[in-house]
Amino acid sequence: MMDTLPEGKAIGAMQAPLQWIFSHTSRFVGAVRITMQDGEGFLLVQKGEPLAAQFRHPFKSLSGPSALKYFSSQPILDFGLWKYEPDEMQDALAVSAEMQALLQPDREFPVPDQPRESDRRSPVAEVVEDVHDAPPGQEPDLLRAVLQHPGVTAVACFADGLCTSSAGDIDADYTVAFAEDLLRWSFGLQSLTPASGAFVRMTLFYRRGNVIITPYGAEYLCIFTTPEVHFGQIRRMIRDVQDGV
Repeated sequence: MMDTLPEGKAIGAMQAPLQWIFSHTSRFVGAVRITMQDGEGFLLVQKGEPLAAQFRHPFKSLSGPSALKYFSSQPILDFGLWKYEPDEMQDALAVSAEMQALLQPDREFPVPDQPRESDRRSPVAEVVEDVHDAPPGQEPDLLRAVLQHPGVTAVACFADGLCTSSAGDIDADYTVAFAEDLLRWSFGLQSLTPASGAFVRMTLFYRRGNVIITPYGAEYLCIFTTPEVHFGQIRRMIRDVQDGV
């Protein structure tokens, strides 16, 4: 079933309730691929709004609203996020229509404008140019040094919802939105337990790697690592980075 969808770009995998997915995908456009109880399914999500749903199990097959209702009845979903470009989203909607998986079958979806060639440049490509042009000792060199640490695959520096610099193969805009959501969730927990002290570090574990968010002066660092990274070395590296602020 999911093999018929466009491949897209893998963002990450985790576990969360259905409503958490919708509340944390306000900037996301793509597929949420779900695996559970020997079955598999998907949601098409556009900026927090579900557009299609499908679930298949050896003993049941659900499409559209019934699939969405089934997902909502589960306390936790095991899922991965796959970002789509506009043309990939159109293809996914067409496939969903054939499966009768659309949540609003009569709704018309406008064909998005194809991005210009200048818009297709990866944010990472621009960051790499900034790194090479930056004088020694400035922040891009720091991020490049973090990226060279064994097990680190990408790093972004952000504040107030904006990515100030990044290095590695990541979608900078989505990374910042995702990290900001995690920070708000953490600060919300802190407001309930004031004795817990200031925010020090957050680590999210998932099958394909780990995400670490930590303060960096007046900003924050979001660090992506491989699953087998040595966390003692990562913590030491983070302390060194913070001491240098």
